[in-house]
Amino acid sequence: MWVRTTEKKYGIAICNFDGENVEHGLKLEIGQAVHIIEETEDKSWLRGCAIKRKDQLGIFPSNTIHIKKCIVENDGRYETVLPAEDPIGREVTSVLREWDMILKNAYVVGNTRDFSILQLLMEKLMELRLELISGLLTQEQTRELKKEITGRIDQGNNQLELDLVPRIGGEMVAGDACNIYQLYKIHLRSSEDTKYMSSGTALEGMQTILSHHIYFNMKNFGCALAGEEADVYFTLYNASNQTYFSERYLAKINKQGVSNNVEMIGKQSTIFCDLGNQDLLKDIYLACHIVRIGRMNPNPSTTLGRGPKDYRRPFGVGVLSLSDLLTADNSSSNEKEKPIKITLVNTNTDNDFSTLHETLITPGKSSKSLPTSTTNLGVIIEMRMLHGELEQLKIEKPLLFKQNVSITRKLGFADVIMPGDVRNDLYVVLDRAIFDRGGKTAGKNVEVTVCVIDRSNMRKMPCICLGDGEKPVEEYKSVVYRHTNQPRWNEIIKLMIPIDKFNDTHIRFEFRHCSGNRANNMRKLFGMSFVKLMKGDGTTLHDGPHELYVYTLPDKLRNCTDHNRFENPSAYLVLPFSTTDTANKSINAQNNSNYPRSPREFFHIQTTICSTKLTQNVNLLDLLRWKKNPNTVIDTLRRLSKVGGQDIVRILQDVLDTLFSILDDNPEKYADLVFKGLIYIIGVLRDSRFKSFTTVLDTYIERHFSGALAHKYLLSYLQRVTENLRIDHDYASSAFSSFHFLFKFCIRSRILYEQTTGGKGDGRFVSDVRSLFSSIKDFMKRDEDYVRKAQSTLLENCYIVFIELQKLLSALDVSTLMMETIESVPQSSGLTGVKLKCLSQAIKGKLFTDSSSRSYILPLSLGILSSLIKGEQELRICLSIVGDILASYKDLTLTEYESNEIQLIVNALIGILLNTLLHIQKDQTVGPNAPGSPSIVSLCTSCFICLLKLMKEGHYEFLISSMAHDLEKLCGFLLRLFCVFEHLVTMDIFSKDWMVMKMALNIVILSSTQYFCQPLHTYLIDAVQNEPHSKDSQSIYETPHDEGVRSRIISHCIEVWNRFFKFASCFLTQPCLQLETFTVEKRSKIQDKYGDLREPMAFHAVSMWDKLGSTKAEFKSKTSLFLGVTLVPGSELRKAVLPIISDIMDCEFQSKGNFSQLEDDLSDKLDQFVVQERKGDNNYRDLFESVLMQQSKGKDWEEKGVHLIGKIAQLLERLIDYRNVVSINNEDKRFMKISCIYNLMNFLYQDRSKRDTWARHIYRLHELHLRKDEHTEAAFTLLELAKTYNWSDNLIPEDSYGRFPQQKERERKEILYNKILVHLDKGQVWECGIPLCKELADLYENKLYNYKKLSTILKTQADFFTKILDVKRLPPIYFLVEFFGKSFPAIKRNKCFIFRGNPCDKVANILQSLQADFPNAQPLSFKADDSIKNGQAQYISVRQVNVTASENSRFKGHNVPHEITLFYQGNEVNEFFYDRPFQKGVEDKSMPMKSMWLDRITLKTTFRLPGVLKWAEVTQIITGEKISPLKIAVETMKKTSAELELLNYNAKTYGVVEPLTMKLSGVVQAQVSGGITVYRDIFLTESYAEDNPDDDDIIQELKNLIEDQFRILSECIIVHSRLIDDTLRPLHDEFKRQLLELKRSIQHDTSSPGPLPERKESLNRLGIKNEDRSNKSKSVFHTPETQALRNMARRTSTPVIPMREPNTRLIPKSYKRGPVSPRKNSDPGLMIGQDALSGIGTSDSSSTSSSSIPHTRDSGSSSSLDINNSTFYRSSIISNVSNRSSSDGDTFPSIPPPLPKRGGSRPNSGTGSTSSGSRSDSPIPETDPPAVPPRKVNEAPPPLPRKISSSNLSRRSGEMPVITRETLPTTHENPVPSRPVDSGIYSGSETSLKDIGEIQITVPSNEELNGLLSVQIPVGGTAEPEVPPKRTPPPVPSRPKRTSDHSQ
Repeated sequence: MWVRTTEKKYGIAICNFDGENVEHGLKLEIGQAVHIIEETEDKSWLRGCAIKRKDQLGIFPSNTIHIKKCIVENDGRYETVLPAEDPIGREVTSVLREWDMILKNAYVVGNTRDFSILQLLMEKLMELRLELISGLLTQEQTRELKKEITGRIDQGNNQLELDLVPRIGGEMVAGDACNIYQLYKIHLRSSEDTKYMSSGTALEGMQTILSHHIYFNMKNFGCALAGEEADVYFTLYNASNQTYFSERYLAKINKQGVSNNVEMIGKQSTIFCDLGNQDLLKDIYLACHIVRIGRMNPNPSTTLGRGPKDYRRPFGVGVLSLSDLLTADNSSSNEKEKPIKITLVNTNTDNDFSTLHETLITPGKSSKSLPTSTTNLGVIIEMRMLHGELEQLKIEKPLLFKQNVSITRKLGFADVIMPGDVRNDLYVVLDRAIFDRGGKTAGKNVEVTVCVIDRSNMRKMPCICLGDGEKPVEEYKSVVYRHTNQPRWNEIIKLMIPIDKFNDTHIRFEFRHCSGNRANNMRKLFGMSFVKLMKGDGTTLHDGPHELYVYTLPDKLRNCTDHNRFENPSAYLVLPFSTTDTANKSINAQNNSNYPRSPREFFHIQTTICSTKLTQNVNLLDLLRWKKNPNTVIDTLRRLSKVGGQDIVRILQDVLDTLFSILDDNPEKYADLVFKGLIYIIGVLRDSRFKSFTTVLDTYIERHFSGALAHKYLLSYLQRVTENLRIDHDYASSAFSSFHFLFKFCIRSRILYEQTTGGKGDGRFVSDVRSLFSSIKDFMKRDEDYVRKAQSTLLENCYIVFIELQKLLSALDVSTLMMETIESVPQSSGLTGVKLKCLSQAIKGKLFTDSSSRSYILPLSLGILSSLIKGEQELRICLSIVGDILASYKDLTLTEYESNEIQLIVNALIGILLNTLLHIQKDQTVGPNAPGSPSIVSLCTSCFICLLKLMKEGHYEFLISSMAHDLEKLCGFLLRLFCVFEHLVTMDIFSKDWMVMKMALNIVILSSTQYFCQPLHTYLIDAVQNEPHSKDSQSIYETPHDEGVRSRIISHCIEVWNRFFKFASCFLTQPCLQLETFTVEKRSKIQDKYGDLREPMAFHAVSMWDKLGSTKAEFKSKTSLFLGVTLVPGSELRKAVLPIISDIMDCEFQSKGNFSQLEDDLSDKLDQFVVQERKGDNNYRDLFESVLMQQSKGKDWEEKGVHLIGKIAQLLERLIDYRNVVSINNEDKRFMKISCIYNLMNFLYQDRSKRDTWARHIYRLHELHLRKDEHTEAAFTLLELAKTYNWSDNLIPEDSYGRFPQQKERERKEILYNKILVHLDKGQVWECGIPLCKELADLYENKLYNYKKLSTILKTQADFFTKILDVKRLPPIYFLVEFFGKSFPAIKRNKCFIFRGNPCDKVANILQSLQADFPNAQPLSFKADDSIKNGQAQYISVRQVNVTASENSRFKGHNVPHEITLFYQGNEVNEFFYDRPFQKGVEDKSMPMKSMWLDRITLKTTFRLPGVLKWAEVTQIITGEKISPLKIAVETMKKTSAELELLNYNAKTYGVVEPLTMKLSGVVQAQVSGGITVYRDIFLTESYAEDNPDDDDIIQELKNLIEDQFRILSECIIVHSRLIDDTLRPLHDEFKRQLLELKRSIQHDTSSPGPLPERKESLNRLGIKNEDRSNKSKSVFHTPETQALRNMARRTSTPVIPMREPNTRLIPKSYKRGPVSPRKNSDPGLMIGQDALSGIGTSDSSSTSSSSIPHTRDSGSSSSLDINNSTFYRSSIISNVSNRSSSDGDTFPSIPPPLPKRGGSRPNSGTGSTSSGSRSDSPIPETDPPAVPPRKVNEAPPPLPRKISSSNLSRRSGEMPVITRETLPTTHENPVPSRPVDSGIYSGSETSLKDIGEIQITVPSNEELNGLLSVQIPVGGTAEPEVPPKRTPPPVPSRPKRTSDHSQ
């Protein structure tokens, strides 16, 4: 039995639970939080859900959960639980979870900046959270830690552009916890705080704090003092002006290096207090001076080391910059230990001790090396910033002040001197002195003793303070410097002298010479100085430097060591102490013989007095002593205005007390002057320098003011000033500036008076106040210009007066006075802003919280505000006042009286706010105070939404009913309302990170929409349906003659409905409600707090649509709105809204009878929504189709509707596929992008109305092609667009993409043609461009008669023709690509495609490019079965295929050059094939080729390639064609012969002999699975002819091919002999020998045509077996010739890879047999030249050698052979081949025409390279060879080659040399003498004429040639030739040395 839990609501999983073995089990992981709903009666099982997966309910054991305390919200069905921990701790947890996802994403995308920042923030946040939950912190530390945590959270959110968290005092504020306007202000404040924290400028946030302090604690003293004591002084030092600005804090250290007081060890702390805001901007350092107390020299071995032990000697100095500390915030994080590095003082030159800190701060100031302590650790300190008043800090931080913390004050006054703060400190700085040497060589060791002498009792006063907490002493001894007569001490001494002793006190400075090596008289007194503290006029000694005289002492005192034995001070006090005091002394006094003055000796000090009782100003002193001179009071009061502000604020309390005591003494006589004095003093405090002292004045009034009768005189004087303004309006303006302070004095005086009289006042005060304000109202009504300033000043200070009046008058009386004063200001006075400020202060104050005063203030305020807002005057302050009014109400706890006030506000402001908001949203005025500025728009929005939230149901009903009688007015209001709502949800009114504010806005809009939609169907639906109202409601139709009004109202009603639907659509699609775009953590927060706000709005919109009934047809134009709503994620929402589309379809069909317009609208909008706005998914497509199909059942338009729905569903599928892969900045998924665009284009092309959209995708496809330089495909893409235009003069509009302006149709087509021609030229597809050139030429010649353009296009056409013949193009390679697996997109799933690759592409290249689109796809190397096709895994199969060249009817019967036909053998094709070898019958191990057949698969594609795409889908696969071994042999012979002819031509033309050498090795030395001998033994036997009688024609063809190949081989041998050098000569000789042996074997078989068995027996009798022959054949590869060939292959730069199968045919189908006769005027060695490129194959003993060439489909065979065995490949270079022509009636290719001579120009040519592919069925190809770029058409040919060495053969050159006719001698010419060549190897370098040298040509004998050219083929069997003995080749000659002469 399950029961609902009441206590167990929240828990954490403490172990894993898989839930698989339990029905309805919930899977849990350790640490997962769960929400518990129910439990069993035995409490062993629980039921609930995971916090992150609330939609999955399940059960789990109770022992797997640790129950935690929690907070339950919304108890019941929709309850949520939160852990009952600190809110800050919960927030940290939530933030860390959200940041964790962002951190992972930043790592994945490689965003190192965000990753680093976020990583540091998260680490710090986790540390702080751990510290927070530890429970070991005090309340103060916890409070500061929370503040730091929230600051870091806000800082991180700001940097990551996450949502702003509104806070009050560090605590989060929920959107429903406060008023909307208050929430807006909180957001503003939080945003400013976040910016302040992110900027790192702490001072901006500290401006409101006037006092700052530095907490200091010395943790450890780590300097070794050799058993001596020390005084360590710490002082704040201003490096900017090089002065100290604080007292010195003294830390005494004993001989053990710790504090003298055991309790103070580690706690020697102080607070440097009273730092102002300006001090924080200074360059502040902490200076540390260490003074040791001991002997003169610490070394006991010296004489000075055995003297007295109480000398104060310098030890070391250290400094520490406080710039980081001063800018740190008020948190515990800045409380860190920092070391101060101590620089030791040089014991020999220690006079720089006082200035050493300056040197340390500015190291460049002194070039001397500064010694540092290598064994000491320095001084370890701890510092921390404190902000605020010191007394308040003592309350807030009691633990800090319980540690015996001393107070170290600032040198000078603080920025604020509060009344009651009594201070009387005198600071004396011992600066420097100048002493006479006195005839001695060394300087003195001077010690200064400072004492304060009381003249009254002739005793020293114990008033010298060494530090706070230290007992005052009578004497202070300075530091002693050795041997210097000009010492600088720079020591600060604080003297605390009682005020009553100042007049009779002086300071005496005694100078002694200290000796460290005498037993007696160690300190010798030799002089003294003194200074008096008071002047003769009673003022104190002025601040600043003083130069004191040094007096020599009487003889009896010179050797005195007892300081107290000085004679009577009156003896020297008559003397002047300085130059300023000389004038006050008589000459006799100056010439006192007892104390003679040394004229060359001076002593300099600086004094600073900080006293709140003493003054240095004579005028102030006279004022304070006014009772002693009553006759001079008037003059003294008049001189008060001449006293500086600095002197006044120091003794402000005494000055004010004096003024009021004078006023009380004789008010009739002194009132006027006292009043002016008060105004002057208050004016001083208004100065920016003393603005902080205004609080001091307030404190004085409240606590220290005692003038009980002052109000009588002040009120009358104020009234007199107001009434007599014309006399002195400037003075009146000053008086009004002080008006609020003067009134405070009046109120306080009246209160004191009533307290004195026991509340029995005279009653005149109220009448005096009313009389005063009556005068003020009259004054405010005045319109003279000269009173404007005074009026403004008075109004600015008026509200403070009203606050003070509340202490004595009732709230209603005060509010009456205030509103009468405000209303007295005329609108034309220009004082509106000041008046509103006064009103704003009143609204924010206590007056508005009182119900009686609010009832009086509110109506008057609304009247003022409504008129100003309506006129858009002072909008910012007006709206702020409205917001303050609304913020005073609590929307959840409105009383009836408050509800009536809300109704009053609604009536007065809602219409005005609505109109204002509508207007300012459209205002484009620039400026912070412009009506359309973002701040004012957001302010107005917050006020309007706040008012809507405060409105209850009764308010809405009253508002609507007030307009119900006038439908036109109601329509106007609702129209404006929905328009504003629409703007609010679509415009960025608030910052994008104000998510809480936006959600609060949406909630209010949603709730208010429920009320404002009621009049739509209550009042407006009848107007839309054109039906009269009910009798109960007022009807406009009762007057039939008002047809115009009726039509206008109907139009307005329809417009309101349209606006509502548009607003609802905008609300549902606004970004802040799209939860699917948020992180999981953010989405969970919003759903828990607010739910999905889209659902209620969607259901409400649907219900409103349903209420339209028969009038839905009026709104069918809103298809796009509802379509956009259906795309909002959420199945329930979509199901609810999709029927609206069905209703629109019904309306469309009923009105038009078709869906053509609707289809266009749906297509256009879906393209926008799905592609551009990235909305919709496959689930939406399925739901769209299913719901609308269901809705269409039974309708009249069912058939047409089903067709439309299916068509739109197909469009959706293609748009979604396209959207999922298209990204502007993403180069991945290129294959899918192009495929999706192409499919979409094909779909749109079917409908001509979609041509505009179709053209947009044409442009996109064109751009994608150009990104990869696919110019051919780009040209065909634009050609598709060009085909849609005609050569007409019709004007066509500008396209929607800005690519073409409005122009004639032929002009646009002409532009497209020109672009296409450029792309075709770059893609080298000139054949496709020639028809376009002809078309343009016809246009220019026969229609436009533009011969200029005609000449240009004809030149282009001619250039294309020239390039076709001259530029050598490599044929493309085609690949079959198959996609297997259900996880592929539908457009690729289990489909086959033919890819058009580049000439050098390999299977690996294609596979790699496809895996960029499908990274999870695996290469497939075997045939796919159904499990692979239907599985989820992705497989891609790639293989190379051959081309079935298309027959061109134009070329039939013509001798067409190969350059022309070659193009069509690899282009404009749509049929391809590949072969699979298989064994048929019993395999003959000795001759496997005998039973090897080929299975040929033919493929046909949808369109020809090249085309719009680089691939085409395979539409037809033809299988079953079998190729016999004999046909394979025929095809192989054709290929081999064609390759030999081509390589022979290249060798003769370019001198490229390497490929020819390798090919000859593969053909002549072919011993395994190929070659003429193998074909002879298999096919040219009687037994084969008898067994295969149908193959006679093919056998004869094979014989002819063998005969022709011998001829070609002979020609190749001749050319090869001419081009090689001596290095390859042995290999060449081996070729000739083997060719002769091959010929002899054929001839031997002809002479012995016995049957095959007989030949076998004869061979057996000779002892030669097949195995022996095979072995001997293999032995060829171990000869030195073969090794030389391998070395040559290694030297080449092209890697050895398997050879691909070429796709083109290079020889004619048939030709005449017979001997070859050389043409006239031609070289006999220059025979065939083929315009193609093929691979060169060589074979070794372990591989099969075979070559493949382009082939021709004969009648008996239409295929070529795949290369199934690995071959060596060496890429060759293609150049010019002259047109073949036929003469003498033969069909042999003709000899090329004469080539140009050396140095001359030759026809344009291009070079290129090709590569071979792997086996056709192998998915993994070998490494690609490097591509050789073709030479440009107009580029000059390379120079002629010289003799080619073996090293030169290995060089790769982009430009190969050309052999001219002059360089090739005929058979009767003498060979060209050889020249020295460069035998070095230049791999990959350009081959030049100097590097190659002349070609050494060797011509074979005529007999040898004749023998080679005449070969007979036997008819029957053949006999095995005799194996020649093994020959040893000659040694390879060494490389010739380079010579310096390379000239021709």
